[in-house]
Formats: sequence, structure tokens, C-alpha cells
Amino acid sequence: MKYINDNWKDQVCIVMPCYNEDRVIRSTLRTLKRAGFRNIIVVDDGSKDNSGKIAKSEGAKVYRHIINRGLGAALGTGIQAATETDCRVIVTYDSDGQHIPSYVEKQMQL
Repeated sequence: MKYINDNWKDQVCIVMPCYNEDRVIRSTLRTLKRAGFRNIIVVDDGSKDNSGKIAKSEGAKVYRHIINRGLGAALGTGIQAATETDCRVIVTYDSDGQHIPSYVEKQMQL
């Protein structure tokens, strides 16, 4: 497989909106980290559970909406935050575990 460059995962920012995902977000984040992704932004969209706290404890940068504003607003917050980093690629990723890191890897292949 050929990728853009050898350190491409360092240039990817994962934006992960979440709402009441405390049962699965830890596993989702750990799977991403095991795959080598380190730049992860979680937008806690007004969760009533511990999703944001768990994400923070797993090393994600967490932004929180006080109330649930919906997926579009959560993505907007996360993408805006990602544009303020030195990442070159922004990938949106669901917090409920339905995606797997190889999906990101496949998209990054030349």
C-alpha cells in the first residue's frame, strides 16, 4: 500500500461527535489509538451521561455543547476546532463504534 507519506496518521484529525455514548466511546477511542491515530476531537453534544468525561480520560480533546444541538452543529464545532490545528486532513468518525480505522486508512491510500 502506498500512502501520502510515512507519517500521514499524524496529519489526520479525527472529529467525533457524540451524544450519550458512554457505553461505547471508550472502546471506539481505544480502537483508534491502537491504530495509531492521536489527533482526536470529541464534541459532546449535550450528553446527559459521562461521554465527555470518558473521552477526556482517553486523551481526546473534548468540546462540549451545553444542550443537544444536533449532528450538524456538533460536526461544525469539531471541524472548526480541527482547522485550528496543524492537521492536513479532517475525518469525521462516529462515536458508537460502527466505523473501523481501516476505513480511514483506505481513504488515505493513493
